[in-house]
Amino acid sequence: MSDPKESAADRAIREALESVERIERESRGEPASAKASDDDGETVEIVDDPPSAPTTSEAPKKKSASDVMLESVLKAKGELQEVLAQTQKEAKDMFDRLARVSADFDNFKKRQNKEKADAIKFANEGVIKEILPVLDNLLRALGAAGSDGGSLLDGVKIVAKQMEDVLGKFGVVGFDALGQPFDPARHEAVGSRPDTEVLAQHVCEEYQRGYLLHDRLLRPALVVVSLGPPAEN
Repeated sequence: MSDPKESAADRAIREALESVERIERESRGEPASAKASDDDGETVEIVDDPPSAPTTSEAPKKKSASDVMLESVLKAKGELQEVLAQTQKEAKDMFDRLARVSADFDNFKKRQNKEKADAIKFANEGVIKEILPVLDNLLRALGAAGSDGGSLLDGVKIVAKQMEDVLGKFGVVGFDALGQPFDPARHEAVGSRPDTEVLAQHVCEEYQRGYLLHDRLLRPALVVVSLGPPAEN
């Protein structure tokens, strides 16, 4: 946000200060005497009383009209400057508060938009979790049938592939865990055992496949973790 512009009140105070300063300059340039009109309308000259002879206890000199006016002008000028400074400070404080409120509102709108987008993106999470066990059973059946199922096995493979494709349209992607380093963020260990072919702290068996939903973990993979080759006696 740009700096706040001069308000009408600030402009009026500034113009008043300029007027005061002009009066102050004019006052300082006036002669010692001043003109006035008497009762008959004639102009007479008023001159300050001549200084009296010095005495041991001289009375304080009486201020002239111009001095009194100048003091009043200077006092008014100081008061106007204080008012102007106060209004400028209040305007700056208000501008700063407005800037903070505007920034907070922008952040609020961004959070709201993100939460709305996430709600739409993950709206089907519960339904998909209910479908995954059906796909698990199909894959288990395919694994148990081996390669001797004939046309029936081929049909089940097609059904399983179609289900995976449909889930993929909604952002569901499976990931492989077998042989991968154990990752607590993606894997859930259901046991461990020595294994001569798989390195220690790697997955040596996968009980249940893991899935992601739009790059967020939907379901962890259930795995067995290798302890490495058995120790020799």
